[in-house]
Amino acid sequence: MRETQNQSVLVFLRNWVVPKFGGRIIKTGIAIMLSVFTAHALHLMAPQFAGIVSVLAVQPSVYRSLRSGLQQIISALIGALAGVVTMYLFHESALGIGLVSLLLMGWHAKWRWTNSLLVAVVIAINTMGSNHVPYLVAGLNQLALVAIGLGYGNLINLLIKPSHSTRTETKLQSAEKEVRHLFRTVRKDLQRKAVTPYPLFKQTIGRAHAEIDSGRGIAQYMWEDQRYSKGSVASTAFEFNELETMVERIRDMSKTMQNMSYSEDFANVIRLAHVTERVQRRMVRGQACHFPLVDHAYDQIESSFETTTPALRRSFINRSLQYHFFLYMKEYYDHLKQLHHIRAHKPTSGTASRIAL
Repeated sequence: MRETQNQSVLVFLRNWVVPKFGGRIIKTGIAIMLSVFTAHALHLMAPQFAGIVSVLAVQPSVYRSLRSGLQQIISALIGALAGVVTMYLFHESALGIGLVSLLLMGWHAKWRWTNSLLVAVVIAINTMGSNHVPYLVAGLNQLALVAIGLGYGNLINLLIKPSHSTRTETKLQSAEKEVRHLFRTVRKDLQRKAVTPYPLFKQTIGRAHAEIDSGRGIAQYMWEDQRYSKGSVASTAFEFNELETMVERIRDMSKTMQNMSYSEDFANVIRLAHVTERVQRRMVRGQACHFPLVDHAYDQIESSFETTTPALRRSFINRSLQYHFFLYMKEYYDHLKQLHHIRAHKPTSGTASRIAL
Protein backbone atom coordinates (compact mmCIF):
# COMPACT_ATOMS: atom_id res chain seq x y z
CA MET A 1 0.00 0.00 0.00
CA ARG A 2 2.80 2.38 0.94
CA GLU A 3 4.64 1.55 -2.29
CA THR A 4 1.54 2.40 -4.32
CA GLN A 5 1.25 5.76 -2.53
CA ASN A 6 4.90 6.55 -3.23
CA GLN A 7 4.40 5.75 -6.91
CA SER A 8 1.36 8.04 -6.99
CA VAL A 9 3.40 10.86 -5.45
CA LEU A 10 6.18 10.35 -7.98
CA VAL A 11 3.68 10.39 -10.86
CA PHE A 12 2.14 13.59 -9.50
CA LEU A 13 5.54 15.26 -9.17
CA ARG A 14 6.59 14.18 -12.65
CA ASN A 15 3.35 15.33 -14.29
CA TRP A 16 2.64 18.55 -12.39
CA VAL A 17 5.70 19.76 -10.46
CA VAL A 18 8.83 18.86 -12.42
CA PRO A 19 9.19 21.47 -15.22
CA LYS A 20 9.51 20.42 -18.85
CA PHE A 21 12.26 22.16 -20.82
CA GLY A 22 12.01 22.12 -24.59
CA GLY A 23 14.11 23.87 -27.19
CA ARG A 24 11.79 26.84 -27.53
CA ILE A 25 11.58 27.30 -23.73
CA ILE A 26 15.37 27.34 -23.39
CA LYS A 27 15.73 29.81 -26.27
CA THR A 28 13.10 32.07 -24.74
CA GLY A 29 14.86 32.01 -21.37
CA ILE A 30 18.14 33.01 -22.99
CA ALA A 31 16.42 35.83 -24.90
CA ILE A 32 14.83 37.14 -21.68
CA MET A 33 18.16 37.12 -19.84
CA LEU A 34 20.04 38.91 -22.61
CA SER A 35 17.26 41.46 -23.16
CA VAL A 36 16.99 42.46 -19.49
CA PHE A 37 20.79 42.51 -19.08
CA THR A 38 21.21 44.80 -22.10
CA ALA A 39 18.41 47.12 -20.97
CA HIS A 40 20.03 47.38 -17.52
CA ALA A 41 23.42 48.07 -19.08
CA LEU A 42 21.93 50.92 -21.13
CA HIS A 43 20.19 52.32 -18.00
CA LEU A 44 16.76 52.18 -19.61
CA MET A 45 13.64 52.61 -17.52
CA ALA A 46 11.55 49.45 -16.79
CA PRO A 47 14.16 47.07 -18.28
CA GLN A 48 11.97 44.07 -17.48
CA PHE A 49 9.67 45.06 -20.34
CA ALA A 50 12.41 44.09 -22.81
CA GLY A 51 12.18 40.55 -21.44
CA ILE A 52 8.41 40.53 -21.92
CA VAL A 53 8.81 41.53 -25.56
CA SER A 54 11.45 38.84 -26.13
CA VAL A 55 8.91 36.21 -25.00
CA LEU A 56 6.56 37.36 -27.74
CA ALA A 57 9.39 37.41 -30.29
CA VAL A 58 10.38 33.72 -30.00
CA GLN A 59 7.75 32.06 -32.22
CA PRO A 60 7.50 28.40 -33.37
CA SER A 61 9.04 29.29 -36.75
CA VAL A 62 11.54 31.86 -37.98
CA TYR A 63 8.98 33.21 -40.46
CA ARG A 64 6.46 33.85 -37.68
CA SER A 65 9.12 35.49 -35.52
CA LEU A 66 10.04 37.96 -38.28
CA ARG A 67 6.42 38.63 -39.22
CA SER A 68 5.43 39.07 -35.59
CA GLY A 69 8.45 41.30 -35.01
CA LEU A 70 7.48 43.70 -37.79
CA GLN A 71 3.93 43.84 -36.49
CA GLN A 72 5.09 44.50 -32.94
CA ILE A 73 7.40 47.30 -34.09
CA ILE A 74 4.46 49.04 -35.78
CA SER A 75 2.30 48.52 -32.69
CA ALA A 76 5.12 49.86 -30.50
CA LEU A 77 5.36 53.03 -32.60
CA ILE A 78 1.58 53.50 -32.42
CA GLY A 79 1.54 52.87 -28.66
CA ALA A 80 4.42 55.27 -27.97
CA LEU A 81 2.90 57.99 -30.15
CA ALA A 82 -0.51 57.52 -28.51
CA GLY A 83 1.08 57.74 -25.06
CA VAL A 84 2.99 60.93 -25.86
CA VAL A 85 -0.07 62.62 -27.37
CA THR A 86 -2.30 61.58 -24.48
CA MET A 87 0.16 62.84 -21.85
CA TYR A 88 0.44 66.14 -23.72
CA LEU A 89 -3.35 66.56 -23.79
CA PHE A 90 -4.48 64.98 -20.51
CA HIS A 91 -1.25 64.87 -18.47
CA GLU A 92 -1.58 62.14 -15.77
CA SER A 93 -5.34 61.74 -16.00
CA ALA A 94 -6.63 58.20 -15.37
CA LEU A 95 -9.39 58.98 -17.86
CA GLY A 96 -6.82 59.65 -20.58
CA ILE A 97 -4.96 56.41 -19.84
CA GLY A 98 -8.21 54.44 -19.99
CA LEU A 99 -9.35 56.08 -23.23
CA VAL A 100 -6.09 55.54 -25.09
CA SER A 101 -5.91 51.93 -23.92
CA LEU A 102 -9.46 51.39 -25.13
CA LEU A 103 -8.65 52.93 -28.51
CA LEU A 104 -5.49 50.84 -28.95
CA MET A 105 -7.31 47.61 -28.12
CA GLY A 106 -10.15 48.52 -30.46
CA TRP A 107 -7.81 49.30 -33.34
CA HIS A 108 -5.79 46.12 -32.89
CA ALA A 109 -8.95 44.02 -32.68
CA LYS A 110 -10.20 45.64 -35.90
CA TRP A 111 -6.88 44.98 -37.64
CA ARG A 112 -6.72 41.46 -36.13
CA TRP A 113 -3.34 42.26 -34.61
CA THR A 114 -4.08 40.55 -31.30
CA ASN A 115 -0.51 39.21 -31.07
CA SER A 116 0.90 42.72 -30.71
CA LEU A 117 -1.98 44.27 -28.75
CA LEU A 118 -0.16 43.79 -25.44
CA VAL A 119 2.92 45.61 -26.73
CA ALA A 120 0.95 48.66 -27.87
CA VAL A 121 -1.09 48.97 -24.67
CA VAL A 122 1.84 48.41 -22.27
CA ILE A 123 4.04 50.88 -24.14
CA ALA A 124 1.30 53.52 -24.05
CA ILE A 125 0.72 53.01 -20.31
CA ASN A 126 4.43 52.98 -19.49
CA THR A 127 4.95 56.14 -21.52
CA MET A 128 2.11 57.92 -19.72
CA GLY A 129 3.39 56.65 -16.36
CA SER A 130 6.84 58.14 -16.81
CA ASN A 131 5.94 61.50 -15.31
CA HIS A 132 9.46 62.31 -14.09
CA VAL A 133 10.92 62.46 -17.63
CA PRO A 134 9.88 64.33 -20.77
CA TYR A 135 7.17 62.61 -22.83
CA LEU A 136 9.38 62.15 -25.87
CA VAL A 137 12.15 60.58 -23.81
CA ALA A 138 9.68 58.20 -22.21
CA GLY A 139 8.39 57.15 -25.64
CA LEU A 140 11.88 56.59 -27.03
CA ASN A 141 12.75 54.56 -23.92
CA GLN A 142 9.85 52.20 -24.59
CA LEU A 143 10.78 51.85 -28.26
CA ALA A 144 14.34 50.97 -27.26
CA LEU A 145 13.05 48.24 -24.94
CA VAL A 146 10.93 46.81 -27.74
CA ALA A 147 13.86 46.89 -30.16
CA ILE A 148 16.08 45.05 -27.68
CA GLY A 149 13.49 42.36 -26.92
CA LEU A 150 12.62 41.79 -30.56
CA GLY A 151 16.25 41.86 -31.60
CA TYR A 152 17.37 39.16 -29.20
CA GLY A 153 14.28 37.02 -29.76
CA ASN A 154 14.67 37.00 -33.54
CA LEU A 155 18.46 36.67 -33.40
CA ILE A 156 18.29 33.56 -31.23
CA ASN A 157 15.56 32.06 -33.40
CA LEU A 158 17.73 32.64 -36.49
CA LEU A 159 20.91 31.27 -34.91
CA ILE A 160 19.17 28.25 -33.37
CA LYS A 161 16.43 27.57 -35.89
CA PRO A 162 13.37 25.64 -34.72
CA SER A 163 13.49 21.98 -35.75
CA HIS A 164 10.14 20.26 -36.10
CA SER A 165 11.16 17.31 -38.28
CA THR A 166 11.25 14.72 -35.48
CA ARG A 167 7.88 15.81 -34.05
CA THR A 168 6.35 15.85 -37.51
CA GLU A 169 7.60 12.37 -38.33
CA THR A 170 6.23 11.08 -35.02
CA LYS A 171 2.84 12.63 -35.74
CA LEU A 172 2.92 11.21 -39.26
CA GLN A 173 3.58 7.71 -37.97
CA SER A 174 0.77 8.07 -35.42
CA ALA A 175 -1.66 9.30 -38.08
CA GLU A 176 -0.70 6.44 -40.40
CA LYS A 177 -1.35 3.99 -37.60
CA GLU A 178 -4.84 5.40 -37.10
CA VAL A 179 -5.57 5.19 -40.84
CA ARG A 180 -4.36 1.58 -41.01
CA HIS A 181 -6.55 0.73 -38.05
CA LEU A 182 -9.57 2.26 -39.77
CA PHE A 183 -9.02 0.34 -42.99
CA ARG A 184 -8.34 -2.89 -41.09
CA THR A 185 -11.68 -2.47 -39.32
CA VAL A 186 -13.45 -2.11 -42.68
CA ARG A 187 -11.69 -5.19 -44.06
CA LYS A 188 -12.65 -7.29 -41.04
CA ASP A 189 -16.25 -6.11 -41.36
CA LEU A 190 -16.25 -7.35 -44.95
CA GLN A 191 -14.85 -10.73 -43.91
CA ARG A 192 -17.44 -11.34 -41.23
CA LYS A 193 -20.22 -9.78 -43.32
CA ALA A 194 -21.13 -7.41 -40.53
CA VAL A 195 -20.53 -3.72 -40.03
CA THR A 196 -19.26 -1.74 -37.05
CA PRO A 197 -21.95 0.73 -35.89
CA TYR A 198 -21.11 4.09 -37.43
CA PRO A 199 -21.34 6.12 -34.16
CA LEU A 200 -18.62 3.86 -32.72
CA PHE A 201 -16.58 3.96 -35.93
CA LYS A 202 -16.91 7.75 -36.03
CA GLN A 203 -14.97 8.04 -32.76
CA THR A 204 -11.99 6.29 -34.35
CA ILE A 205 -12.27 8.61 -37.36
CA GLY A 206 -12.19 11.57 -34.99
CA ARG A 207 -8.95 10.36 -33.43
CA ALA A 208 -7.38 10.00 -36.87
CA HIS A 209 -8.44 13.52 -37.86
CA ALA A 210 -7.06 14.90 -34.58
CA GLU A 211 -3.65 13.31 -35.24
CA ILE A 212 -3.62 14.58 -38.82
CA ASP A 213 -4.61 18.13 -37.86
CA SER A 214 -2.00 18.24 -35.11
CA GLY A 215 0.74 16.96 -37.40
CA ARG A 216 -0.25 19.28 -40.22
CA GLY A 217 0.05 22.25 -37.87
CA ILE A 218 3.66 21.30 -37.07
CA ALA A 219 4.38 20.64 -40.74
CA GLN A 220 3.15 24.17 -41.46
CA TYR A 221 6.05 25.51 -39.39
CA MET A 222 8.48 23.49 -41.52
CA TRP A 223 6.93 24.86 -44.71
CA GLU A 224 7.18 28.43 -43.42
CA ASP A 225 10.87 28.09 -42.57
CA GLN A 226 11.95 26.31 -45.76
CA ARG A 227 12.67 29.72 -47.36
CA TYR A 228 15.39 30.29 -44.75
CA SER A 229 17.12 26.95 -45.33
CA LYS A 230 19.02 25.39 -48.22
CA GLY A 231 16.81 22.32 -48.36
CA SER A 232 13.87 21.73 -50.66
CA VAL A 233 10.27 22.52 -49.79
CA ALA A 234 9.00 20.15 -47.14
CA SER A 235 6.57 17.62 -48.62
CA THR A 236 5.28 16.39 -45.28
CA ALA A 237 2.21 18.63 -45.44
CA PHE A 238 1.16 16.88 -48.66
CA GLU A 239 1.46 13.53 -46.88
CA PHE A 240 -0.99 14.70 -44.22
CA ASN A 241 -3.35 15.89 -46.97
CA GLU A 242 -3.24 12.45 -48.60
CA LEU A 243 -3.91 10.77 -45.26
CA GLU A 244 -6.88 13.04 -44.63
CA THR A 245 -8.39 12.16 -48.01
CA MET A 246 -7.86 8.47 -47.28
CA VAL A 247 -9.73 8.86 -43.98
CA GLU A 248 -12.63 10.50 -45.80
CA ARG A 249 -12.80 7.61 -48.27
CA ILE A 250 -12.86 5.16 -45.35
CA ARG A 251 -15.71 7.18 -43.87
CA ASP A 252 -17.58 6.80 -47.18
CA MET A 253 -16.92 3.05 -47.18
CA SER A 254 -18.28 2.69 -43.66
CA LYS A 255 -21.40 4.72 -44.42
CA THR A 256 -22.03 2.68 -47.58
CA MET A 257 -21.68 -0.59 -45.67
CA GLN A 258 -24.36 0.43 -43.18
CA ASN A 259 -27.07 -0.47 -45.75
CA MET A 260 -25.15 -2.85 -47.99
CA SER A 261 -25.58 -6.60 -48.31
CA TYR A 262 -24.39 -9.15 -50.86
CA SER A 263 -26.48 -9.64 -54.01
CA GLU A 264 -26.26 -10.63 -57.67
CA ASP A 265 -24.36 -8.59 -60.23
CA PHE A 266 -25.99 -6.07 -62.54
CA ALA A 267 -23.68 -6.29 -65.53
CA ASN A 268 -25.47 -3.65 -67.61
CA VAL A 269 -24.87 -0.95 -65.02
CA ILE A 270 -21.20 -1.84 -64.65
CA ARG A 271 -20.73 -1.86 -68.41
CA LEU A 272 -22.40 1.53 -68.57
CA ALA A 273 -19.97 2.80 -65.96
CA HIS A 274 -17.10 1.63 -68.16
CA VAL A 275 -18.69 3.35 -71.16
CA THR A 276 -19.00 6.57 -69.15
CA GLU A 277 -15.33 6.33 -68.21
CA ARG A 278 -14.33 5.87 -71.85
CA VAL A 279 -16.47 8.86 -72.84
CA GLN A 280 -14.74 11.04 -70.31
CA ARG A 281 -11.34 9.83 -71.52
CA ARG A 282 -12.24 10.61 -75.12
CA MET A 283 -13.52 14.03 -74.08
CA VAL A 284 -10.19 14.86 -72.43
CA ARG A 285 -8.35 13.74 -75.57
CA GLY A 286 -10.62 15.85 -77.79
CA GLN A 287 -12.07 12.82 -79.59
CA ALA A 288 -15.68 12.20 -80.63
CA CYS A 289 -17.77 11.16 -77.63
CA HIS A 290 -20.94 9.88 -79.38
CA PHE A 291 -23.19 11.37 -76.70
CA PRO A 292 -26.49 10.41 -78.46
CA LEU A 293 -25.61 6.71 -78.22
CA VAL A 294 -24.65 7.00 -74.57
CA ASP A 295 -27.80 9.01 -73.82
CA HIS A 296 -29.85 6.24 -75.38
CA ALA A 297 -28.14 3.65 -73.15
CA TYR A 298 -28.92 5.72 -70.06
CA ASP A 299 -32.54 6.12 -71.16
CA GLN A 300 -32.91 2.37 -71.65
CA ILE A 301 -31.63 1.53 -68.18
CA GLU A 302 -33.72 4.30 -66.63
CA SER A 303 -36.79 2.85 -68.37
CA SER A 304 -36.01 -0.58 -66.99
CA PHE A 305 -36.15 0.83 -63.45
CA GLU A 306 -39.80 1.70 -63.91
CA THR A 307 -40.68 -1.85 -64.91
CA THR A 308 -38.40 -3.62 -62.42
CA THR A 309 -40.19 -5.60 -59.73
CA PRO A 310 -39.64 -4.41 -56.14
CA ALA A 311 -37.40 -7.38 -55.33
CA LEU A 312 -35.11 -6.70 -58.27
CA ARG A 313 -35.13 -3.00 -57.50
CA ARG A 314 -33.85 -3.69 -53.99
CA SER A 315 -31.19 -5.92 -55.49
CA PHE A 316 -30.10 -3.13 -57.84
CA ILE A 317 -29.90 -0.62 -54.98
CA ASN A 318 -27.69 -3.00 -53.05
CA ARG A 319 -25.50 -3.53 -56.09
CA SER A 320 -25.17 0.22 -56.44
CA LEU A 321 -23.98 0.39 -52.85
CA GLN A 322 -21.41 -2.29 -53.57
CA TYR A 323 -20.22 -0.40 -56.62
CA HIS A 324 -19.89 2.82 -54.64
CA PHE A 325 -17.95 0.96 -52.00
CA PHE A 326 -15.57 -0.30 -54.67
CA LEU A 327 -15.07 3.22 -56.02
CA TYR A 328 -14.28 4.55 -52.56
CA MET A 329 -11.80 1.73 -51.97
CA LYS A 330 -10.17 2.36 -55.36
CA GLU A 331 -9.79 6.06 -54.54
CA TYR A 332 -8.27 5.07 -51.21
CA TYR A 333 -5.77 2.89 -53.08
CA ASP A 334 -4.99 5.71 -55.52
CA HIS A 335 -4.11 8.05 -52.67
CA LEU A 336 -2.05 5.28 -51.12
CA LYS A 337 0.01 5.12 -54.31
CA GLN A 338 0.29 8.92 -54.34
CA LEU A 339 1.56 8.81 -50.77
CA HIS A 340 4.18 6.29 -51.85
CA HIS A 341 5.17 8.54 -54.77
CA ILE A 342 5.64 11.52 -52.44
CA ARG A 343 7.88 9.54 -50.16
CA ALA A 344 9.92 8.14 -53.02
CA HIS A 345 10.92 11.72 -53.92
CA LYS A 346 11.20 13.01 -50.35
CA PRO A 347 14.66 13.96 -49.06
CA THR A 348 15.85 11.39 -46.52
CA SER A 349 16.36 12.54 -42.96
CA GLY A 350 18.65 10.92 -40.47
CA THR A 351 16.83 12.38 -37.50
CA ALA A 352 13.71 10.24 -37.69
CA SER A 353 12.96 6.73 -38.74
CA ARG A 354 10.02 5.80 -40.89
CA ILE A 355 7.55 2.97 -40.49
CA ALA A 356 6.34 1.42 -43.73
CA LEU A 357 2.68 1.92 -44.50
